[in-house]
Amino acid sequence: MPENFSTYTALCNLAESLQLQHATAKDEVTAQALANEVSVVFLHSVPNTLKATLLSTSRLLVYTPRHEHFGIVPLEAMLAGTPVLAANEGGPTETVISGQTGWLRDVSKTSDWTEVMRIALEDGDGEQRLKDMGKWGRERVRAEFSKSKMAERLEQEIQLMSKKQDRPPIGQTSSTLLIIASIVVLAAVGIGLAGKLAA
Repeated sequence: MPENFSTYTALCNLAESLQLQHATAKDEVTAQALANEVSVVFLHSVPNTLKATLLSTSRLLVYTPRHEHFGIVPLEAMLAGTPVLAANEGGPTETVISGQTGWLRDVSKTSDWTEVMRIALEDGDGEQRLKDMGKWGRERVRAEFSKSKMAERLEQEIQLMSKKQDRPPIGQTSSTLLIIASIVVLAAVGIGLAGKLAA
């Protein structure tokens, strides 16, 4: 996708402007073979086993997409017990509880993001707080985004719609279909997470 390529190029340029040695690896094996001097490693595609290892051993997941409709990545991190720092807009506002399972910050305020990263990476006294956030995040994913919970929500929405006697006006029909489609997508996400919960 052109957007992915432009983002990748911008990140490489940023690393160079900060004088950070960087490299791009095609897989886990080539990533591990990189010299110790490499500070930033770009992986074009992260295999599931590596992703699971990275999420479970990280101190913080920094999730930068704006206007994200839902976003599965924060849930995957929370399920792995890793706190999340994300934009305070879109999907993360549904999944991340700021101050409990991670932090939500304004994307235009870089210093706010830097402050959270310092807490997670440098503050030795914050270790217990990160562990607690990881525990609460895992509990939240299991309680609110499991297969059974998503199925329950879908059933509730279907029941509400079936109780309505009148047909919606023509303009509302497309928004009703959009709601149904969103619920089906969320149910599919729940099913995928349920598989990870069972593993």
